[in-house]
Parts: sequence; C-alpha cells; structure tokens
Amino acid sequence: MNDEQLEFNLLVQLDDDWIKFWEFMYYTIQSRGQSTTAEQTATVIRSLVESGLMTLGALASNDVGWEEWDVALDEAMRRIAEGHAGEVGYLSAPDRTALTISEVVRACITEKGEWRLAELEARGFTFEGPSGLV
Repeated sequence: MNDEQLEFNLLVQLDDDWIKFWEFMYYTIQSRGQSTTAEQTATVIRSLVESGLMTLGALASNDVGWEEWDVALDEAMRRIAEGHAGEVGYLSAPDRTALTISEVVRACITEKGEWRLAELEARGFTFEGPSGLV
C-alpha cells in the first residue's frame, strides 16, 4: 500500500475494534475519492493482510467475539467478494447501502499492525476522521 495516511487511518480503526468491509470502503473513498470501487477496496484489504498488519475473520457464530478465518487469502478474498455465511459480498451487493450493513468480514489488527501504527504515530501521522464523503 502506498498511501500511508489511508494505512494509518485504517490501523487506528483496527486498533479500536474489528472493522467490517464498509469501514474499509469508507476510508478508502475518503482517501481516494467517490469513484473508488469495492474492488479497489478489496485490493487495500489484501495488501494489509499480505503485509501482515491484519487478519480476516467474522463475528463469532454465537454473536460473542470474533473468529479468525483459517483459510488461504484467496479464499478469504473470494468470501468477501461473493459473500459468506448468509452475508452479502461486494459483487452481489445491489448498491453501497447494502455494504454498510453486511457482516461478510471483520478484520483484526496483528502485533505487526500495532507496531506499524506506533511507527506512523511517531512519524507524526494523525487520524483523519469521517468527513461525510460517503
């Protein structure tokens, strides 16, 4: 990922709680503009996982906690795209509104992600919160 401010904003959110697809999309739109697609957002998600900064999963089936997916990254990305466990993926979502409520994925920061967040904070990055772009 070459947009460190976007990376920082997402890591701040991940450090606070597990975040879902829409939150990734929201901050990617804020960073890159209204024409940002769900596919471009998925690329951001893949990049953060490949960098070891976060893992993917979903809310636990008993609605208490979070469960990491024990699948290859390609399978995780397929789930996000096509939907999983009754949740809509971005390929089948009729519009952006449907993505705001989808629980198809929740991401969790890793220890490496926490270290990267601290590094960016030490370099002077500050959180750029919601701007009403979406």
